[in-house]
Amino acid sequence: MGRRPADEGEDPRLALALTLAGEAGRLALAGRPDPAVRWKGPGDRVTATDLQIQVYLTAAIARRFPQDGIVAEEAGVRVATEHEFAWIVDPLDGTNNYALGIPCFAVSLGLLRGGEPYAGVVHEPNTGFRCWTRRGHGAFAGDRRLALAPRALDSASNIAVRVPVAVEFEPLVSRWLRGHKFRGFGSVALHLAFAALGAVDLVLDHKAALWDLAAGAAVLLEAGGCITTPVGHPLFPFDVAGYRGAPVPFLAGNPLAHAAAAASCRALAPDVESREW
Repeated sequence: MGRRPADEGEDPRLALALTLAGEAGRLALAGRPDPAVRWKGPGDRVTATDLQIQVYLTAAIARRFPQDGIVAEEAGVRVATEHEFAWIVDPLDGTNNYALGIPCFAVSLGLLRGGEPYAGVVHEPNTGFRCWTRRGHGAFAGDRRLALAPRALDSASNIAVRVPVAVEFEPLVSRWLRGHKFRGFGSVALHLAFAALGAVDLVLDHKAALWDLAAGAAVLLEAGGCITTPVGHPLFPFDVAGYRGAPVPFLAGNPLAHAAAAASCRALAPDVESREW
């Protein structure tokens, strides 16, 4: 997992997030195989381990920072979301992978301050991969400080797209399939973390939730990347107090790839531009 930069320890919220992510990852590994799997929506599983980890995380956050808000995926947990700091918690991003025994999922802990990304931790316990950030203090993966270089889309570019593909994006995604490489990991948080590494050049997702993207967005932005609506409108500041779990479509990646893809999405108007993105 690597050493933490010295200045990380100066922020108690990030320090707590790093500690909790590690413990949540251990709980996830200890909980496999999870026999208590049910469907909470079409194509969307939830396990007893999701719920166990979320209870652990939210209780620990509330004890340490009772003045902070909390939004968590399972059972619509919402606590004082109008406060300055809001924790955005996904106990297992990639639950379908987890339930199927595929060792690719992440604990995602994001922190918004005034609706803007402030800090985030994405932790993949199977490999020990972890990235984290605090706004203005760099983004890190292991011992490596992340600095995302602009890179135009070309035949070597890696793109992650949620499937099934939204009908509005079918023409664009079909073109990308003929010209680029596709990667899919079953976790929005990991897609964004890998974009911050520069391993994935572009991420298009029409159905993400705030808890899927909050931590990864913080890391990507601090690394020098971009995340907006598919047509390039700002995602942040985010109205946390008004959020009730609706999809948050987004486009993310390095600056050059993102700019080109946003222009392509706008060219799909009115099918895309007319949506409330």
